[in-house]
Amino acid sequence: MELRKHLIVNDIEMENSFDFLRFFLALMVFFAHYDILRGVSFVNSPITSPMAVSGFFTISGLLIYRSYCRSNSLKNYFLKRVKRIFPAYVLVVLLVVPLFACFSTLPPQEYFTSPELFRYLVANLSTMNFLHPSLPGVLSGEAVNPSLWTIKVELFLYLMIPLVACLYAKRSRVWSVVVVVLTSLLATWLKRTADETGVPTYDLVGKWVSLVAYFMAGAAAYLFREELKRYKYYLILPALVVLALETRDAEFFRPFAMGVAIYFFAFTTPFLNKFGKIGDLSYGIYIFHGPIVNLTICLGWEDGLRTFFITLALVLLVAFFSWHLLEKRVLSR
Repeated sequence: MELRKHLIVNDIEMENSFDFLRFFLALMVFFAHYDILRGVSFVNSPITSPMAVSGFFTISGLLIYRSYCRSNSLKNYFLKRVKRIFPAYVLVVLLVVPLFACFSTLPPQEYFTSPELFRYLVANLSTMNFLHPSLPGVLSGEAVNPSLWTIKVELFLYLMIPLVACLYAKRSRVWSVVVVVLTSLLATWLKRTADETGVPTYDLVGKWVSLVAYFMAGAAAYLFREELKRYKYYLILPALVVLALETRDAEFFRPFAMGVAIYFFAFTTPFLNKFGKIGDLSYGIYIFHGPIVNLTICLGWEDGLRTFFITLALVLLVAFFSWHLLEKRVLSR
C-alpha cells in the first residue's frame, strides 16, 4: 500500500493524449484487417496490425498499472477491469450469431442447432476463441472476428498486475525493467525458433509473450515516468529508429522503444488532449470492425473507395453507440 500512495502523489498529468493514441491505433488495426480480410491492398497502412496492437498493450500496461495503484482494493480493481472488457465483448460475440445466420450455407434450423455454434459460443464467451473462431457455414470456416484473440492475453495480464506490483514494492521498481528484458528475450527467441523450425506453436506463443513484454514496458514507463519526462526529447529519436527497423536485432529493444514513444506522444501533443470528449471509441472500433468488414464481404460489396468509406463510417458509428449506450453506462455504475 505504501508503494501505491507514493505513486499517486507523483501521478501522471491528467492532460494527455491517450484517448487519441488509442483511437489512432484502433484505426490502424482496422485498416490492416480491412486489407487482409478483403484480400486487397487498398489502405496499405505503414503501421501494421501487430505494431498497432503492441502500442495498445503498452498504453494498457501504463494505464492499468496506474489504475491498480489508485484502486482502494483488489475487488475494486478487478471490478473495473470486468466492467471495461466484458459488456461490449459479450455483445459482439452474441450479436454476430443472428447477424450472420442468413449468410450461412446451412438452413436456419440447422444453423441454430449446430454443435459448431455451441462450440463457437463456449470458446468465445470464455475468451478462448482460438478453439473455435468460426460460425457454422459462414465465411468458409474463417474467423468471424480476428481481433478477439488478444483479449485473453489482456485478461491474463490484468491478473498478473497485482503480483508484479507486489514484486516491485518488495524489491525495487528496477525489477519492472528486468521483467521487460526477460519477456522480450523470450519473445525474440520464440520468434527466431519459429522462423528456423517452421513450427507454428513457437510463433503463436511468441506473439503472446511479445504482448506481455509490451504491456510490462508500459507499466515500467509509469514507474519511471519522472525520468521519461526529464529525458523524453533525448530518447524519442532512438526509439523511433528502433521501431522503424525491421531487423531481428531490433526486436528485443522494441518494447522499450514503444514505451518511450507512447509516453512522448501522450504528453507532448497538447492539441490532442481534448480528443476524448467525443467518447472512448477505441475498444469499440477494435472489437466490432472485424464482423463489420466480414459482413460487407458476405453482402458482396465490391472493393473500392465507396465500400471503404461506408465500412469506416459503420465501424465508427457502432463504436460511438457502443461507448455511449453500453460501455460508458456500465463503467459509471
